[in-house]
Amino acid sequence: MADTTTLQPEVVFDDNVLAKIASNTAQEVDGVLSLQGNLIDDISNRFTDKDRPQTGVSIDTDDDDQTVGIELTAVLAYGKNGQEILNRVAEKIAKAVKSMTGYQVTKLKMVVKDMLTMEEWRQQNDKQQNDKQQDDKQPSEKHPDEPSHHEQHPSDKQPKPAPDMQH
Repeated sequence: MADTTTLQPEVVFDDNVLAKIASNTAQEVDGVLSLQGNLIDDISNRFTDKDRPQTGVSIDTDDDDQTVGIELTAVLAYGKNGQEILNRVAEKIAKAVKSMTGYQVTKLKMVVKDMLTMEEWRQQNDKQQNDKQQDDKQPSEKHPDEPSHHEQHPSDKQPKPAPDMQH
């Protein structure tokens, strides 16, 4: 009897992968200064060593239909046309997602969180970098059982010499 089973390979993309594609692609478009997340994203970014590329991107996927809805929270350049930026972002993201995953972007929404001049944007970035550097310089809380860097571990201490027993 012949085996009639056929292999049906399937790939499913994690939402973080789709968010990364959308984020990196959106930030290539002229007029998009940055994508910004909500308060939780902002706090978590301050306490991690690396920036999360998917910050400011929400993903809603239907893996069965291979479709994805994307919402971006963006800061745009002041004086640029937001609708034109959205149209370019939507076109580029749809192409990138389709070519890298095969998924179809069925919805793309962009929430404009702010519009900044280039000077305002540079100042904001400088302040965020300084804040992050200050956070990095703060001493971390040590565990009570952990010796501090200037305390010796008990096994490192030299034995005290015996008292001189001269009479």
